[in-house]
Amino acid sequence: MNSYSLKKGFSWLNVIVTSAIVGTLFLLFVAHLSSRPYYADRTKALANAKSIVGGLLAFKSDKGAYPCQATRELLEAEGIDYLPPGNNANAYFAQLVVTDNIDTEKVFFAPGFIGGKEGDNIKDSPDKLLSRGENCFAYIMTPEGKPLTDTKAETPLVLAPVKEQGDSEPVFDQNPYHSTFVMGLADGSSIAGDLDKNGHALSPDGGSLFQTGANSRFGKDTPVVKYPLFPRR
Repeated sequence: MNSYSLKKGFSWLNVIVTSAIVGTLFLLFVAHLSSRPYYADRTKALANAKSIVGGLLAFKSDKGAYPCQATRELLEAEGIDYLPPGNNANAYFAQLVVTDNIDTEKVFFAPGFIGGKEGDNIKDSPDKLLSRGENCFAYIMTPEGKPLTDTKAETPLVLAPVKEQGDSEPVFDQNPYHSTFVMGLADGSSIAGDLDKNGHALSPDGGSLFQTGANSRFGKDTPVVKYPLFPRR
């Protein structure tokens, strides 16, 4: 009897000690994450990027192409007369909103984007629909305002947080996500990538994200970045 009680007590002691260790490790992990505010911001940006590419894929399935000048003309012919003007990411993404492929402006927000803000969901006029600062994501097209066509699962469609237009490719802000950036891909997913010391986006192989060629992420397409409307400073 005594031997049985001792073994039973020792077993419960093991359980209690193990639970305490696991709980302590969990709390340390949570504290570690909370000490890295960029992690939470990047996680939200990744979720929003995924929502945007989901809308892009649905739009393409319905209209036959990603948002472009041709689809804009198609929508205007259908009586939609409140798309914002311009050749920027905001104007193209607005096509997703007016077709209800995305039902809220808030998904276009990326925490850390300088001057960015969550959309107010006022969408019934060209000057209110995805107005300046309400979109924080860049949009990738091809020359002459045409959409990407030779896409693969890993082809990026949207990017953040772009800081400024570079000479040949965008310059990203390295501060919000600790020298990383987020991108939404043509397979409907979103991932983070690394930035070099100059704020340029890198592919997993260490080369430029925007390298071209049949074996590149863009296949036969030549990527052209359409920038968000940067807030006035």
